[in-house]
Parts: sequence; structure tokens; C-alpha cells
Amino acid sequence: MRAKKAAFMVACLLVLEGCVSAAVSVAGLAGTAAMDHVFRKNVDQTVPSSIAGAHLAALNTLKRMGMTIEKDERSNDRWTIHAKAESRAINVELREVSNQSVWMSVMVRRDDFVFIKDSSTANEFNKQMAGELARLTFKRIRIATAQMLLSDLGYDTKKTDGILDRKTRNAILRFQRKTKIRADGKVSARLVALLHEKRDALKTVSTKGK
Repeated sequence: MRAKKAAFMVACLLVLEGCVSAAVSVAGLAGTAAMDHVFRKNVDQTVPSSIAGAHLAALNTLKRMGMTIEKDERSNDRWTIHAKAESRAINVELREVSNQSVWMSVMVRRDDFVFIKDSSTANEFNKQMAGELARLTFKRIRIATAQMLLSDLGYDTKKTDGILDRKTRNAILRFQRKTKIRADGKVSARLVALLHEKRDALKTVSTKGK
């Protein structure tokens, strides 16, 4: 155990000094567990945004970093994104804490030591995502949130891109008519609040039924 710790520490120091080949040899003495620590970086943080806004910002960040989205799935209050580019992979998990707060976990993995000098570290991803989130307009985040909530309620918009297209507008109109509010197809603060209310009520009923 002590040998593995020592080897791991020496490997990290060598990497920071740029001695990659030596680091690989030393880290090999520590076994796979040590290598995982060297090659992987995981960062958790809370993002002040709706989960739909955080999801949109995460996708934009990955695309700007030249990543290819291989998985983009949502299940209840969680969103999972897997992206790859050559020898690197970034996994992002988003979990809704409240209507305006998201827990985010970012895992970066490289097949080599280049990531030490690469922009694709978890902290750098978070920094770039914060910039993307700031660039997103309030209106676009609101539309993306409405799209997500409408889909949760059975009015499938097919996407959560924050663009008010015909399919999204029709879904809003159907919801407005069913709930007997003014059917104008617009994404207002009142509409989003009502969508949250209906979605939360549906979740409560579902939980009680279990």
C-alpha cells in the first residue's frame, strides 16, 4: 500500500514536471488504481440555473471544445451527457435540486497525459460552461425550461433547445387550452410557473402511488 502511494505521488510530480515517460513507468508500479487517479478528474459543483438552462450550456460548451455528443439522456430529475474527441472523454451529470439550482458532476478522462496541459480539465469545463450560461438569454432558458416541462406532462416538443418553433408553440397551445388559460402560444413567467406546478403535482401523485 505504501509503495503504491509513493509511486502515485512520484508519478504526479513527474507529470507536473513534464516527464511523461518516466511518470508512466513509475505509475505502472502503483497499479491501475493509481493510474485512474492520474488520468481522471472529477469535479462537483452547484450551478445557479434551471436544469434545462444548465443542460443547454453544457451542450454548447462541449461543442465549442470540439467534442462529439455520444449520449444525451434525461431520466426524471437527472440529465446525463457523454462526449468524446480522440483520446479524451467528458461525462456530465446534472441533477435538479430546485427550479433554479442544479448539482453538476463533471468527469474528464484522457488516454494519455496530454490532458495536464489540455483545456479539457473538469475545472476548465466548468469555467467555460459558466461563460456559456452567461451568454444564454433569459428568454432562451425560459423556453428550454418550458419545453422540458411540457414533455414531462405529455406535450412532447422533441427537443429542449430554447427555440420557440412550431412544435413547441403547438404544445404550449394544447396545454393552455386544457388548463383553460389564455391560448396565445407564448412562454411567459406565468406559463412556466404553472408548468412547474402541474409537473410537481404529477410527481407527488406518482410518488404516493408507489
